[in-house]
Amino acid sequence: MIKHDPYLNYKGPNLIKVTFNKKDITESIKQYYGENNNWCGNLWTYKEIFGEDSKNKHFRFDFKGDDGRNHWFHGFVDDINQFMNPPLAIPFNQLL
Repeated sequence: MIKHDPYLNYKGPNLIKVTFNKKDITESIKQYYGENNNWCGNLWTYKEIFGEDSKNKHFRFDFKGDDGRNHWFHGFVDDINQFMNPPLAIPFNQLL
């Protein structure tokens, strides 16, 4: 893991479900997403989040914002030592 400034003051939507290799792993991922919904201010490697045996496996993250909107992203692990760089769900009016 490495500290990542954009996540330090970020408050993301609520994590509602994480699937990895077609299994629900939501509870084990909550420690990485953190109490402040900001990935604990870090970027994590796929190995740190999903484990040593995560190469060539698919994942999906589902979230629900306080405004009721759903957010999600998905991907495929090619290199377990690569950092997962999840998108930040920021309302358009906060970008201006």
